[in-house]
Amino acid sequence: MLGKLLKHEWKAVWKVPVLLIAVLMITAVLAGLTFALPIWDSEWVGLPLSGVMLILMFYFAMIATVLGVTIYFAVRYYKNMFTDEGYLTHTLPVTARQLLLNKTITMSVWNLLAMIAVVVSIFVFFVIMFLSLAPKDGSFARELVEAVRRWPEALSSPYMDGFEGFCFGALFTVLAGAFSNTMMLIGAITLGQMVRKHRILGAVGAYFGFQIIIQILSTVVFVPMMIKMADSAYYQNIYELQTPFPVLTPFYFMVSGASLVVGIGLYFMSEYLIRHKLELE
Repeated sequence: MLGKLLKHEWKAVWKVPVLLIAVLMITAVLAGLTFALPIWDSEWVGLPLSGVMLILMFYFAMIATVLGVTIYFAVRYYKNMFTDEGYLTHTLPVTARQLLLNKTITMSVWNLLAMIAVVVSIFVFFVIMFLSLAPKDGSFARELVEAVRRWPEALSSPYMDGFEGFCFGALFTVLAGAFSNTMMLIGAITLGQMVRKHRILGAVGAYFGFQIIIQILSTVVFVPMMIKMADSAYYQNIYELQTPFPVLTPFYFMVSGASLVVGIGLYFMSEYLIRHKLELE
């Protein structure tokens, strides 16, 4: 049944995020192409300014994509679970866990896709920019091919020691962040429904409350640990002329592990509230 819920949910929600991502990619291409235009050599300030405006538009498009996907799924979760639509949702022959897993998986995947889209759009922007500014004699292409050819040699350098673990830690952080951010949103909306007369205000307050609690815990627990680890590892690496990646990798795993624990805790809290404290509008 969970598979059917996921299939239905995916078909119902894909249009809005895909539209936002498509607009982001188009904006990235247009912003990159401004460097191929002769506007930057113009004496009229309006022409270079138009290029700057396109680049700023690309910057705001990145923010709008992530924020738009978040708001879209937050509103959809609230409407599906706690408004008049909730009466139909909760009469389906599925459990509260299946309903919550359906929302959690879908929202986490789309949050992850939105972050990937932002990274890809930045890559597209810079590639087009460099190609636009590159000399026309082909020297840039030759240098790029040479850099790609030497990449395996660069990875084997002592200064790149621990780079693979660093990349794995960064990937784990992104995946854990997509899940924990989703659960922060779901947990806040679910907890906000306990405030009967001000549900939306309660959800907003719960979300900022979670953020404040996490910041306090990070300051009290993690910051001293990270400073201590950084000091010892930093001076050791300076002395031995090693790479900084072994210093940064534990930070990634520490932060992502904490966010994963928080996300799991919020999931079980949300499931309990939906099962035992559900009250629809």
